[in-house]
Amino acid sequence: MLSRKALAIASLSTIVCSMAGGALAGEAFKSSQFLTYSAEARQSYITSSAMMAGLIASQNNPRQGKCIDDWIARQSAQGYASVVEVMKRYPDHHPSAVIVAVLDKACGSFKY
Repeated sequence: MLSRKALAIASLSTIVCSMAGGALAGEAFKSSQFLTYSAEARQSYITSSAMMAGLIASQNNPRQGKCIDDWIARQSAQGYASVVEVMKRYPDHHPSAVIVAVLDKACGSFKY
């Protein structure tokens, strides 16, 4: 079975590769665009982003890392409705910025 770290790195690599085309073309990736993706694609992106944030947090603040892991378990069952709602309110923000802001509010600051 893949370790959490290996899975997070693989997921992040997939996200970066799939999103790089638009970024290289000078297009800003916005939540409004993200919200047009299928529910499955959105869920995968948010899970991967949250897992990476959890991995970083666990290296700096194990309590925060556990909080993020628990948050993922709760929110994924609901399709990350809380994140999607914030993205709807802030359609011009990058999806990753919204995800980090929601995690920051739920589990504490990422300032280490």
